[in-house]
Amino acid sequence: MGAQEAMDERTGGIEDVRFADPAFLADPWTPLIRLQEEAPVFYSRNQGGWIISRYDDVRAAFADRRLSASRVDQLFRGMPEELQKQLEAVRLYTGLIVNRLDGRDHTRIRVLMLKAFDAAVVRTVQGFIGDVIDEILDECERLGEFDFMQAVSATLPTRVMQKLFDLPDEYRPLLFKLASDFTSASSAANVTPELLLKLDATIRTMNDVFNAIIPEREKNPGDDLISMMVNARDGLNKLSNDEMLAQLHGMVVAGAETTAHTLATQLVQIVRQEKLLATLREAPERAFDLVTELLRYPGTVKCMTRFAGEDIELHGQTIAKGDLLWIMHAGANVDTRHWDDPFGTDIDRHNLRDSMAFGPGLHFCVGHMLARTELTEFFTRALRRFDVEILQQDFEMVPSYIFYGYKELRVRFTPRAA
Repeated sequence: MGAQEAMDERTGGIEDVRFADPAFLADPWTPLIRLQEEAPVFYSRNQGGWIISRYDDVRAAFADRRLSASRVDQLFRGMPEELQKQLEAVRLYTGLIVNRLDGRDHTRIRVLMLKAFDAAVVRTVQGFIGDVIDEILDECERLGEFDFMQAVSATLPTRVMQKLFDLPDEYRPLLFKLASDFTSASSAANVTPELLLKLDATIRTMNDVFNAIIPEREKNPGDDLISMMVNARDGLNKLSNDEMLAQLHGMVVAGAETTAHTLATQLVQIVRQEKLLATLREAPERAFDLVTELLRYPGTVKCMTRFAGEDIELHGQTIAKGDLLWIMHAGANVDTRHWDDPFGTDIDRHNLRDSMAFGPGLHFCVGHMLARTELTEFFTRALRRFDVEILQQDFEMVPSYIFYGYKELRVRFTPRAA
């Protein structure tokens, strides 16, 4: 059997998907629901790997130790050797981020991260988060009509990360640049050498900033997150300098980029559903549940990748050792086998906490409470103070296989009558 015939046998003649297609960027759920019925384990020639779309399979995949979370090989696959030599910082530091590690290394670093990034750290910035939101809302009132992505999404999460790290204001643009460059290079539907070279330069610049700070925080620790990480211990274990830098990069990206897109997509859902707006204003204590439900659908993270560490049989398909798997949060979060009325917003679901939003299992997001705090604080404060209009019907989506988000969101904020 030739290569073409082997590919056709794996795809079974089922219509393929392409993550970079504008239609998929705008609506990943419809094709994923089709695959759930036709081929729950589907080999996509377009994506070069297996698409896993059903809820139970996605949850199982995140707990499966036969699957590797490392994405460095994926990023560098087929790349000319000369270019790889120019990307040493990208290879080293993206490979050391905790959610891209497996086995003992993952466990060791995760334990140290949890010792540093605990609920007490979130509590130290909770008051600050409210103050920053109020300042941003003052600017929203002054502007009236504006691009929400620039005025709020690009500002709030970055300022929170700056506070967590206890960095001067001058470093705020660099934090945003790191998050933006990292996301563009590592999650773009079409990664280019230019994006990777730009990211490598930004990582090196950010390392210079962190390396100037880390020794002082080790000698004279404060209550900031860098101090906590530098001094975190598990017996004799501590983070190496490179491991420390990688986790700081990872937190900037997760803390800024993910929350930025979630703020925008959830705002659209709340404003366009009068019952959600009424719930938020009349029962603000339900904001946490509302945010949790909207993290499920529409959600922000569409998928994560894994590599098979050995041959695996699933739904009659053989996933070969070394094969790439696309683990689809977006499919799992609307699978009718698990969810009643998956496209409806119901904050009273009996399984509200079952969402794949923060990646269940071994790699559950360390910063989930910080993200939820930013979201709930923003929506309760903003929608108590303003009537919000969405000024566009259609959205240009960010060209990312990971994130569901808008390039621009035009809004009008009108102060509510006292």
